[in-house]
Formats: sequence, structure tokens, C-alpha cells
Amino acid sequence: MRSLFLAFFVLVSGFLVSLESLASVEATKGFVQVAPQKELYVDYVPAKEKQPTVILINGLTYSTRQWERFVDALLAKGVGVLRYDPIGQGQTLLKYAPVVAPVPVQDQVQDLKVLLEKLKLKGPFNIAGLSYGGGVAAGFTAAYPSLVKNLIMMAPFTRPLEGQDRWIKSQIWATRQIFPYNKMTDDELYDHYLHQIIYATYPQAEPVVLENPFKLEATFRLVQGIRKFRPVDLTHTIPAKALHLMIARQDQYIETSVLDEYWNAVPAAARASRLYINGSEHKMVEAVPYFTASWVYEILMGNKLLSSGRDFEGYPFRGEARSGQDQVTVGRE
Repeated sequence: MRSLFLAFFVLVSGFLVSLESLASVEATKGFVQVAPQKELYVDYVPAKEKQPTVILINGLTYSTRQWERFVDALLAKGVGVLRYDPIGQGQTLLKYAPVVAPVPVQDQVQDLKVLLEKLKLKGPFNIAGLSYGGGVAAGFTAAYPSLVKNLIMMAPFTRPLEGQDRWIKSQIWATRQIFPYNKMTDDELYDHYLHQIIYATYPQAEPVVLENPFKLEATFRLVQGIRKFRPVDLTHTIPAKALHLMIARQDQYIETSVLDEYWNAVPAAARASRLYINGSEHKMVEAVPYFTASWVYEILMGNKLLSSGRDFEGYPFRGEARSGQDQVTVGRE
């Protein structure tokens, strides 16, 4: 009898231990080590039964906090959500501040790969990146195409901001005329003027960069690390029917024509859907969180209308997206 009781006790204890282990692997909120002396802040909520999971990559001035309403809408549907702060952002920035060197986009890609392994998540993955995060998502897809099921690019970085890039190059030209013996390279001058324009304009355009003493410099270092990256040269790596491009009609930073140019460079076989969101600015997941979350949910659930490269016009305040005679009903703001 005693041996039977001990056997039962061991069985129950083992079951409880396995449950605790499973919980620690699945639900994570805190820092996760991705390299010696490098940890990333993670907020991961696992999917409910038979629901998909999406991985979110921050915009340039973002942290996990700015996704809140968008994430809440997905969690309400049972979707699993992994959001995290890469180097130079959010809680991870505060842990390692100050950031005093460029943060290469390739490093961000590798950190994400290791993070997914550490969390024991299995691909292929649904990757969604906003702005800067769209560039990182494109880099991840190029490096690991077999690990990507859906590449969701929201107002993504595809090249330096037009006006900003033009101004910097004009300053380099002027410097060469006025100071012909200046020994700085064009790259060094570019970073010099990039630093100036970020410090002069971002506090007004993006007040969130002033939320702590380290964020403005970190923003500069992130831009330094991605400005030469060209997602347009990597479109051939995108898996079949994987790319979902989301464009804000009222984007104050990226012109629609720039993103259309990117879309046109993508092989037809890789295009899944292109959505133009009316009434939304650049930060679409804050401007129209329920609409964008609902659209992403349609992608994750494999809506067949969103698989053949069709164009849609989205109307957040009517809760619908139209393509010809077809309509997709989505979350209404």
C-alpha cells in the first residue's frame, strides 16, 4: 500500500513539475538571454487551442507598450502574441543604455532567430513588422525564408525617408563646396547630418523619443544600422503567397508611391495582399488598432481572398475592406 502511495505521489509530482515547466516555456514576461551578456525584454502570451501566433517587431520609436490596443484585440480572439524590445528599444534599451554605436539590422535579425529558439517556438512563423520593424522582418525573411509563413509589412522601411535623405545629401554637397579639404568620408558626413536632423526634428514629430534620456540617441543608432539596408534587393527570397503589405493612405512619413514601388519589385508568386487603409497615419496599429488587428487575424486564419496578390481599400470606420465586388468585414473603429 505504501509503495502504491509513493508511486502515485511521484506520478503526481512529476505531472505538476511538467506543468510548471510547460508554463515557463509558453508564457513569458521579462528578459530572455539571446547571447552572452545580451537579454531582450519579452512579452509573450501563448495561443489558445488551434489558434495561430503572430510575432510583432517594433517601429523605430516603439516599445512593447505601443502595441497594447492592437494586441488586446488579437488576444480576445485567442491568437498568441509575441512582442519584444530589441536592442535600442523599450525595456531592453533601459537595461543596456546608453547605446553608443550603430545597431546593425542583421544583428536584430539574428537576435530574433535566437529568441524564437529560446522560447521553443516552431515555425513557419507569422511575422508582422511596423515601419523599422518591417525592415527587420524583411531581413529575417531573407535570412530564413523557410521559417516564414506570412510576412506582414505595415508601412515598412524599404529605403531612407525621401525628404530626410535628400536634405542630408544636399548638406554633403554643400560641405564639399565650402570645405573642399574636409577629410570626412561621405558616409561620415551622412551620419553627421543624420544625427543633426534626428535631434532637431524627432522631438517635435515623435515626442515619445523624450520619454527617457537615452531614447533619442538610440533612435539615431537604429537608423544608422538600417539606412543602407535595401529590402527591395531581397524580394526574391519571399516565400510564395507570403507578403501582405499594409499602406496608410495618410502616412506622414512614407509616400504611397514608395511602397507601391516595393510591391511591384516583389515576384507575383510571393504577393498575397496589398491593403490601403483610408483615414490612417503611419502608426496604423495605434491610429486604427481594431481594424488592423482584425485584418491581421484574417491573414493568420488563411482568408482565401487574401492569397492571390489582390488590392484592397480599407475603411476602418465602416469596418470593411473592398476589392472589386468582394468585401471583407473586419473590426470597426
